[in-house]
Amino acid sequence: MPVPRRGRGADDVPDDEPRAPRPAPPRGRRREARFELEFGDFEPAERTRTGSRTRGDVSSTYEPVEPLAARRRRGGDPLPDDSGTYDARPGDRDRRVRRRVAEVEQRGAERTADPVAGEIAALERFEDAIETVRKPSDRGGGSDLGARVIVAVPAAIVAVFLVAQGGPVFVAGIVAFGLIGVWELTRMFAKTRPSLVAGGIGVVAVILAAALGGREAMLTAVTAAIPLVFLAVALGHPRGSMPGVAVTMLGVVWIGLALGHAVLLRDGDHGGGIVLNVLIGTFLGDTGAYLGGRMFGSRKLWQRVSPNKTVEGLLIGIVTAIAATWFAGLYQDWLSGTEALLLGLAIAVAAPLGDLFESFLKRDAGTKDAGGLFGVHGGVLDRLDAAMFAIVAGYYVWLAMGGV
Repeated sequence: MPVPRRGRGADDVPDDEPRAPRPAPPRGRRREARFELEFGDFEPAERTRTGSRTRGDVSSTYEPVEPLAARRRRGGDPLPDDSGTYDARPGDRDRRVRRRVAEVEQRGAERTADPVAGEIAALERFEDAIETVRKPSDRGGGSDLGARVIVAVPAAIVAVFLVAQGGPVFVAGIVAFGLIGVWELTRMFAKTRPSLVAGGIGVVAVILAAALGGREAMLTAVTAAIPLVFLAVALGHPRGSMPGVAVTMLGVVWIGLALGHAVLLRDGDHGGGIVLNVLIGTFLGDTGAYLGGRMFGSRKLWQRVSPNKTVEGLLIGIVTAIAATWFAGLYQDWLSGTEALLLGLAIAVAAPLGDLFESFLKRDAGTKDAGGLFGVHGGVLDRLDAAMFAIVAGYYVWLAMGGV
């Protein structure tokens, strides 16, 4: 009567049937290491003998070898020693094993990377690739500068009109931008369950307090917004949402205080001219950084936050912002050349920080643009991110000069 099979060993075959040759296990520690690298850890079972025959699974005559990737990570020799019988040009095989280890480690690093950041980087690389393969006539000279100008010109006209009017018209325009900015921010971080209503009320209160009561009243409005935001988020989501409180307060502080300082600066001595200088330095500096980065950029500025920005673009943008502010001051006899240079320097430093800050938020939220109000320029936050930092810096520089 044939003996039933109990496992995968060759000795489980009945005596009256021909035996298949036992597959030879890998010989030598190098082959064992390659086996682990391809198929996982090599853990042989115990070996038992019955008479002259071997029963069980793989022979235990092979010592477990630490995976090559682990050796590489802890700084040791990535290859095992030369013991064992390993034939046919070991130098070539060594190189193949090292290359295989590098590929495994690279895949592991890609798996552990931020998936959202990876998706955004992939999207940006895809867009760059599409831009590269398009015909020059389709690209309009190799960039979207034409579309940017088409959108920027009407936006600049609106900005100049609001600044020139001042008073309630300027405040109303600032309030409108603030409400749109809060909506974009809460939409980006909708998963945190922020309160759009509380954020909008807080931003409007901060701007109106700045217009009616000055800097102290503006800070008081920010303080009063904290319990309002807490109650709105807690009542809207009974289980609680601390990230929602944080996002809502970020909108009140970041957007509300920045636009409130714009109102304070506009109400100061020669406020209209200073606000225009800040906007000119900010937007021309941003344009200089954009064009300079496309033409000369090679070293990434901060790839994890904004992979398209370069060191060369930043430096060109700083020089452009200072020069633009100084040039604008030539037509203002109440602003000396030194004051214009200091104002331009503050704008040139603060504006890129504002741009990077908003890029950091968008990357964390997993979106490329905060909105679409300004077409290729994105939304309000995309267009005013640098200006919101620059306007605060300009206010305190002008305050130190005695202009506020």
